[in-house]
Amino acid sequence: MNRIALLFCLLVATGSCAPFVDSPFSDQLLRPERGLNPQNIARLSDIDADGVIRIAVFSDSHQNYKALDEVIFAINRTSGIDFVAGLGDYTNSGYNLEYDQFMDSIQPLRFPKIMAIGNHDSIGAGPELFRKAFGDPNFYFESASHRYIFFNSNNLEDPRNFNPAWLKSTVDSSTKPVFIFSHVQLRDPDRFFGTDAAILGSVIEDSKVQLILNGHNHVYDLLDDHGTVMLQAARTEGQQWLLLEIQGTQLCIKRMDLQETVCKTLK
Repeated sequence: MNRIALLFCLLVATGSCAPFVDSPFSDQLLRPERGLNPQNIARLSDIDADGVIRIAVFSDSHQNYKALDEVIFAINRTSGIDFVAGLGDYTNSGYNLEYDQFMDSIQPLRFPKIMAIGNHDSIGAGPELFRKAFGDPNFYFESASHRYIFFNSNNLEDPRNFNPAWLKSTVDSSTKPVFIFSHVQLRDPDRFFGTDAAILGSVIEDSKVQLILNGHNHVYDLLDDHGTVMLQAARTEGQQWLLLEIQGTQLCIKRMDLQETVCKTLK
């Protein structure tokens, strides 16, 4: 083992050395999967068929592979989920071996799985690794009733793919109510300033935007911002994941760690 690889292995928090291609810092992956988000979107069918939308949400699994395995096991035992949304930070440093490990971890999920990119996933070669593994970091899809937008909010780590104007135009062009999936909270005062903050603020306040989800801060939070429900998922730890059920303008959020449900009326 060469000196760089040995040093890296000593720095891995788990104390073991995972395999990687060429260098842990390169944009090469060992796992063969490519474009997982478009593939899983293609698997979606009849999200609104029974009148209820069910979405499982997790975030910030960051090396908590055992906790992620437990959450995936619990999700797989839950019936009627339309899709699983990840809100980013699946890696600590955006290394290729971390992406490989995460893809290996989520492979058993039996429901379509659609991933947003996190700021830790955007370090170094992370943006290119995400693009290879999952696809474009800014994308959307629709069901009969809603438009679902996944937005790269990592302006500091990946300014090239941070595009609030794209988000606004994607909201503006929708003829349906909108749900937005983001890693960073769109009102984050430590990240968004000036024109960017103004654009993101107009998105939050848009009459079509009913729900914005984010991770990043590792704790659960639920706010109302100009009638828009702002829901923050806690990090993947224990049974910290969320089950959302939307029926008409009624949103019910079940915190799976506490087995508690709160319901909100969407605008």
